[in-house]
Amino acid sequence: MSKIAENGHVLHYTATVQNLDKNGGNLSVKKIGIKDASVFYGFCAKHDRELFSCIENEPFTGRPDQCLAVAYRTISRELYGKDAAAHLRETLRGADKGMRPIEQFMLQKMLDDINTGNEAARREAKVTHDVLTSALVNNQPETIGSYIFEFEAPLPFMFAGAWSPFTDFYGNELQNGYSEELLQQIFVSSFARDNRAMVCISWRDIDGAPGKVIAEQIKALPADQQASALFQIVTKHVENIFFNPNWFQSLGDKQKEHLNRLVTDGVDIMGCVPSTSVRLDIDFQLPIASRSFQP
Repeated sequence: MSKIAENGHVLHYTATVQNLDKNGGNLSVKKIGIKDASVFYGFCAKHDRELFSCIENEPFTGRPDQCLAVAYRTISRELYGKDAAAHLRETLRGADKGMRPIEQFMLQKMLDDINTGNEAARREAKVTHDVLTSALVNNQPETIGSYIFEFEAPLPFMFAGAWSPFTDFYGNELQNGYSEELLQQIFVSSFARDNRAMVCISWRDIDGAPGKVIAEQIKALPADQQASALFQIVTKHVENIFFNPNWFQSLGDKQKEHLNRLVTDGVDIMGCVPSTSVRLDIDFQLPIASRSFQP
């Protein structure tokens, strides 16, 4: 994170009821210290060192064991967040005290609908987490597939996250949430070096994996569009993304307005699928991809 920081700080989008109301439904961009950015307390210090030594104490080069460790930490964070959200919603059950009966009914109905979606996502994340836990314990990095994208200069943002893609890069359906079949996730993480950057996209290595479809579609783009494609699709789906302050402030109104549409589209308590399109005609002044490869 220090690679993109200015005076120890980065920027990120925040979504609070007060800010959304104040900004007409738009998210705010706030400054945050790098020590507070992207903090995940899901593992004790001992296990964090042991499990992720290959990415914390070694440069990321795209080795299979590194890709597995990255995917495992990402899905662990997602599962941790789903568990926390479930506990929060139970706390909110008592927030209807003093409301009129119809207001109480509407609040409880909304919480039920949100909980249904969260529990489905939680169940899917738990299945994937168990699979990757077994792969990590048994040294089976082939459990996942990955593409590594390398760029000839640093990227002005960093991210890590996962989601269950319903559509591919062009909006064609990959999977839907109406069937009993468990949805598959895509895992994305970025890495900063002194003079270059790398992005890792991973997926469970099964037939028709949505993550592989999306990674191959991005790989097929011209080298000068791949960074923008990755940046926009991650902004739309991942909340754990941070920006270099100088770069972000230098963006024009057109770029910032499009980013706001992407990030706002991804914030929906009812879990609707983000539909804002990636705009490859908008220039974000990002470096050209020098190569992409599979470990």
